[in-house]
Amino acid sequence: MTPVGTNTRWTNRAGLGFSHYIGMIPILLCLVGSSAAWAWGEEGHEVVAAIALDFMAPAQKARLQALLASDDDPLTAHDPISVASWADRLRTGSGHPVTFQHSRAWHFVDIDRHHPDLTQACRDFPPLSRDTLASAGPEEACVVAKIEQFSAELARYRQSGFQPADRPEAVLALKFLIHLVGDLHQPLHAIDDHDHGGNEIRVKWDHVHAGSLHHYWDTVFIEHMDPDPARLAQRLSARITPDNLREWQRGTPRAWAMESFATARSQAYDPLPPPDGKGHYALTDAYAQQAMAMIALQLEEAGVRLAKTLDDCL
Repeated sequence: MTPVGTNTRWTNRAGLGFSHYIGMIPILLCLVGSSAAWAWGEEGHEVVAAIALDFMAPAQKARLQALLASDDDPLTAHDPISVASWADRLRTGSGHPVTFQHSRAWHFVDIDRHHPDLTQACRDFPPLSRDTLASAGPEEACVVAKIEQFSAELARYRQSGFQPADRPEAVLALKFLIHLVGDLHQPLHAIDDHDHGGNEIRVKWDHVHAGSLHHYWDTVFIEHMDPDPARLAQRLSARITPDNLREWQRGTPRAWAMESFATARSQAYDPLPPPDGKGHYALTDAYAQQAMAMIALQLEEAGVRLAKTLDDCL
């Protein structure tokens, strides 16, 4: 197993290493309940949105809040944190007349673990036709393509002053972006080993119920870090330095996808212990602690990059 703290990607970032994050992991771990296998779960998405609000420019944050407040969709409340899980609720059809089933693939990008090729995973990034709304785009688009498409659409609306006729689609674009930038930073939404992003890998940790590797990275580890998303967001946000901001705001969604892929390969897959006779994996405390430290960093980066994306679009 890879020793804790050996991932140079995060130990080199502004000098932050495992010890920087380990203090937030409770010593006494309690049993947590099962939740749906969505990227980050609702708690993680709320954490990303809350961190983003801390780092948005005041004028752009006010514009974001005003646009969302104009929404009449009953699926969630109309603030940036509430809408962070809107895209997941929408694709399940929970209480909404339109299910957006065609958006199911928009939440991930299947980069092959052994032969990584982002362009191939995103089907060569086919462009939308000029008259196609981003929310009506093809179902096979990957999360990277959708972030690019919704960002470009919002930039066009910004140039025309967010005219009333454009606002319904602008609100949709904002709600998708708030969610999808978070999804892109869930490492198991950027990798595939013919296992649906870890959904077919069965794992067990002594402190919690058995489940898929994907589910553990989505929700189990986050709930162990802190079951209160507002409190967790506040703690993570307070750790972000000016150097972090300068570094994390650079790059593009395509570069962020490859970062998430590298994290998934080196931190989620490679350190797995040998499986038992049934092909299941018993996670060690060292694995769980390293995963939680990595997840903390991913949530921070997602929040900072979401803030930058929204500032640029608005």
